[in-house]
Amino acid sequence: MAVSVEIRLRSLEEYIKRRHGKTRNTTPDEEMVIFRYADQIIEYVKDNWPVDTGTSRDRWLYEFKATAGRLSLFVENPMFYSEFVHRAGGSPNDPLWRRIVPEAWAIFKEPMLADVRRRVDATERAIERKKKGRSEGLLDLLRRPDFVDTFAEFFGV
Repeated sequence: MAVSVEIRLRSLEEYIKRRHGKTRNTTPDEEMVIFRYADQIIEYVKDNWPVDTGTSRDRWLYEFKATAGRLSLFVENPMFYSEFVHRAGGSPNDPLWRRIVPEAWAIFKEPMLADVRRRVDATERAIERKKKGRSEGLLDLLRRPDFVDTFAEFFGV
């Protein structure tokens, strides 16, 4: 059997809803912060995983799933025997992942949540500026697909 642990990010869901006034999808910048911490969680798990051949250690990965109103980070190991890995002298009835994954989350939870909240705040400030009609800079214009379409006939796109 494989290991799959869902870490539901409810406090971030609520924070985004409170700041935005309703649920919304996460932005790529917000997700990059989550990915950076998810990488650290996986590294922590790998560093604390016993090694015989290294196969199950190397199979740890994460997946982030985001829909408006639901954010989840899955920490997974698809190796069929990873559910039973334990320390030498331990018991397969006390699998190591049940201790290591929550331990990793406990270490990185608060710093990750704080950094993502800061990124959400920055996103919300940008949305407010946009709503207030702040003039766009050249880079803002270039990021707009409708602006690029204006020049399509000149550039052949």
